[in-house]
Amino acid sequence: MNRFAVGMLPAVVLSCALAWTTAADAREGETEESEPGHLISERLKGMLAMDTIVVTAPLMIDPYSISTDPRQPRLPLPAHDGGSYLKSIPGFTLSRKGGTSGDPELRGLGGSRLNILIDGTTNLGGCGGRMDPPTAYVFPEAYDSIEVHKGPQSVRYGASSAGVVRFERSDPVFDERPVAGYASTTIGSFGRRDVTLEASAGGQTGYARVIGTWSEQDDYKAGNGRRVHSEYERWSTSGVFGWRPDDKTLVEVGVDRSDAEAAYDDRGMDGSRFDRTGLSLRALRREISPMIDEVEAMLFYNYIDHVMDNFTLREPPMMPMVSYPDRRTRGFRLAAEVVPAEHFELALGVDGLDDIHRANRLMGPAAFDFRSVPRTDSIEFRQHGAFAELSRPVGYQGRFSTGLRVDRSRAEVLAADGLGGAGEGSVDRSDEVSAFLRYSHELETSPVMLYAGIGRAERAADFWERRRDFGLSSEVLTQFDTGLRYEGERLSGTLALFYGMLDDYILVSAPGVASLEARNIDATTFGGEVDVSYEVSERVRLVGTLAWVRSDNDTDNVPLAQTPPLEGTLGMDYDDGTWFAGGLLRAVARQDRVHPDHGTIYSLDSDETPGFVVFSIYGGHHLSERMTLTAGIDNLFDRHYAEHIQRGLAELGAEPTRVPEPGRSVWLRLNGRF
Repeated sequence: MNRFAVGMLPAVVLSCALAWTTAADAREGETEESEPGHLISERLKGMLAMDTIVVTAPLMIDPYSISTDPRQPRLPLPAHDGGSYLKSIPGFTLSRKGGTSGDPELRGLGGSRLNILIDGTTNLGGCGGRMDPPTAYVFPEAYDSIEVHKGPQSVRYGASSAGVVRFERSDPVFDERPVAGYASTTIGSFGRRDVTLEASAGGQTGYARVIGTWSEQDDYKAGNGRRVHSEYERWSTSGVFGWRPDDKTLVEVGVDRSDAEAAYDDRGMDGSRFDRTGLSLRALRREISPMIDEVEAMLFYNYIDHVMDNFTLREPPMMPMVSYPDRRTRGFRLAAEVVPAEHFELALGVDGLDDIHRANRLMGPAAFDFRSVPRTDSIEFRQHGAFAELSRPVGYQGRFSTGLRVDRSRAEVLAADGLGGAGEGSVDRSDEVSAFLRYSHELETSPVMLYAGIGRAERAADFWERRRDFGLSSEVLTQFDTGLRYEGERLSGTLALFYGMLDDYILVSAPGVASLEARNIDATTFGGEVDVSYEVSERVRLVGTLAWVRSDNDTDNVPLAQTPPLEGTLGMDYDDGTWFAGGLLRAVARQDRVHPDHGTIYSLDSDETPGFVVFSIYGGHHLSERMTLTAGIDNLFDRHYAEHIQRGLAELGAEPTRVPEPGRSVWLRLNGRF
């Protein structure tokens, strides 16, 4: 079967499903003596209606949180991995490596400062050069929602300096229809092909969901015509099986399998294997007693088998090389929602991780037969934590929230030749304390919510930092957050501001630039995000966003490396219920505050970057209440530009340069539910 046929497979599935459900509804309508020609029963209209179109980024529901549906049509081109999707949310930037697997950061903080949870589980990549960040193993349309909590304003999901991102699947409910499904397909420039298929079936006693995704793209061309080494192919399959012995109890098993290969323009090796196996077991019990509202327990296992080489996706050089790390992560979580008194809400829980990393590297002819040479252990991490969050109303308009978290971390060097300057058997133990306090208030005379909070997040050094210096101190962020939300009849918007002090911030430098490739410094960071939505009419809406952050390395009295520049968007969309269209203008300012050869575990500053403006458009048709066809053109004027946050060394180019973004891209997407 050729690629075009595979890409259009969901269209056939959707058409058949539409015909089947329409015929079924027609027969059902006849038995109910409805009017002739009635094809879709009223009880299904709400369930099957497609969501509204998202033009720009998903807007904040609170100044510190965002919730969005990754299956909604949007600009730019629908994302194929987690990092690409997060890039569309104000405050996020992405470090580009090639066509996929970019590293996201929020408010200038990424890597282990940004917690990524995949359906409640932790999944850590294996590559020492961050070829496979956690979001590389995320296929956005395989999830029902993406939840973002900005800053240290929660302790439920670990110590979160930048914030927490949760890719979540909801528990399906089958009230009247025992079978449901979703499908989408995208085709576009540079050989882009995406397919997502989901089928769900169930009833009162249980359910089953099976989800499959596939995505590929050839090397893309930048706005100046340069061919960027960026081809990829990715696939995933997921199964979620739930049992409900009664209406208050749920037991669920999850299975995930995925693999990929991807070319990288910013380094001398490509990823020829991104194999993931994920298993989870979750048990939930609601309404246990008047005081205990809910208890949830989870066990999970993730295994990453990663291979990178310089001969599979590029012309084999004189000296072949291969590196093949793997990582096994096991974890648990036990949490309870408690009502200790009237109007009080208390969340209590414990969680833990056991993480082992192994690796090996070969050069020369032996690289082609690397599977015959086993990996060796490099480092083991163990972490256990306990948390409590309390929330209660204050008067009629106010709410007070606070939380405390304590973690105990342990790292042990397993490599025979040591790691990060420490010998085999070296152990580092540390205790981390995180907390927050927040007050929000709804004004009585106007549709405004105000909030202010202060939070502390403390984390131990991760694998990528310890391989540079094993003895790094734990990093602490103390941050003040404030903001407001306005919800008028036609105008709505949010404003979020923050000021943070970073003690023992872990700064990474290029090899040979400093005596150590990672060290602790002190830094400050401040900035904010704004989004505004204005309904010009029932059919036309304007949306604008703005994100800015400024960070300083106080120890060296220089700018903090890898700080993103000022960025804003302006979008307009039109939707009359049948046809829709719109456009998005994205403008990014020049960034001249750099610290060359310094940065993070995923990218380093190189030089200043100019500003740019990119314009994209889209249009489409609601084929029915359950099917939508969308077409778009990203980078309409074929602008040549590159993002500031990246390694900045494209080793395959004629000369060292930044990895440029794709040029003009045309795409077509069909998606629907049945």
